[in-house]
Amino acid sequence: MKTTLTCLILLTLSLCVLSQEFYALNEPLKTLDGSTIEMNDVLTSTQGTILIFWETNSKQCCNNLENLQDSWAEELKKLGIELIAICMNCPGNWARVKPMVAGKGWDFDVYMDVNGQLKRTLGITTTPYTMLLDGDKNIRCRYPGYCSGDEVQICNKIKQCLENYGDLAALK
Repeated sequence: MKTTLTCLILLTLSLCVLSQEFYALNEPLKTLDGSTIEMNDVLTSTQGTILIFWETNSKQCCNNLENLQDSWAEELKKLGIELIAICMNCPGNWARVKPMVAGKGWDFDVYMDVNGQLKRTLGITTTPYTMLLDGDKNIRCRYPGYCSGDEVQICNKIKQCLENYGDLAALK
């Protein structure tokens, strides 16, 4: 309960962050089939995108993705908000990512930052790490760490953040 409350407080505070331009649009990523794609081509939603940076060897990261997928699939996906996972520890683990994603049955796109360039550009030092981008690819929220507990409340906070900036106004 204490962890959930702390997580929600930190998430709420981070939602107050002023908009920051997402400046990693040209960074290369690998798809699960091994082809290269630029970050700009990955971000296609006009409503918003949740980016989750994770590692295959972290139970917290995998649990975070599992929990957020359930809430995302129930509420946020219907609103046009994308959920994208970017694997950060791919050198040496690349071959494990595709079977892991298939085995988990994740319904969101997964990419790999094979050379770590995106991680360095964004200054990500810990995983899991979650970013919320609006439809114009501006960073609305950053949250380092794992959020456990009430994912429905987290989804409501995400919707509230996007509504505050008018990004979800057309969906009402």
